[in-house]
Amino acid sequence: MAFPHLTREQMLERCDLAGVARVVAVGRDSPESPNLAKLEFVHIVKGTPRLREGSDDGCVYVRLHGGGASRHEETLVAWSDWWDYPIGAAVMTHLDWNGPEELYQTTWPGAVQEIDGDIAQVA
Repeated sequence: MAFPHLTREQMLERCDLAGVARVVAVGRDSPESPNLAKLEFVHIVKGTPRLREGSDDGCVYVRLHGGGASRHEETLVAWSDWWDYPIGAAVMTHLDWNGPEELYQTTWPGAVQEIDGDIAQVA
């Protein structure tokens, strides 16, 4: 069973934070910690970024779904946004705040779109 398609408007309505960001890093703090994407927002469309406690780098941290394995979008469990945050890329993203973990997570499959770097500069 596949995830239903959401329009950009539906994702914007559902999310806590949306905008254009540069992907600064992707990885883990330790072998026991989750995979994270570290984003630096250059233009915010909705919301106010929440930062990790003790972090003073101004970046937003996103817990990645799935892993680095190949995608199989026919099933719900196999959704992964691992490939949606390439280091150095500018992305338009829609994020949900996960309060207990003090991290964001991608709102929905398809909620991250890589954009041209020149467009990101204008945004």
